[in-house]
Amino acid sequence: MKVERIQFERTGGFAGTRFAADFKPDDLPDEQSSELFHLLDELDFDELPEELPGDSTVPDGFTYSITVETNRKTHTVVTGEASAPEKMQELLQLLTRIARSQMRKQ
Repeated sequence: MKVERIQFERTGGFAGTRFAADFKPDDLPDEQSSELFHLLDELDFDELPEELPGDSTVPDGFTYSITVETNRKTHTVVTGEASAPEKMQELLQLLTRIARSQMRKQ
């Protein structure tokens, strides 16, 4: 299964800001794309539920939306920063770094 496109969005926080990225993994440096594919595989991303509800909410916390488009299907997962499992936290951190680097290039 080939990942063709990823859309990432972070909303919320103290200022209620929106932070987003839309990219093709092939456009990333090899090290980043390898780490990204590794984390998606480890999470079995396409099998995750569309929403990962949490036990608790964090005031002024972030909400994340990740959409992965492959040659077979498109799958979106929405999670809050407190409800994301540990491996998902790693993915969220990587996607945030990618989004920030995209914003600097614009």
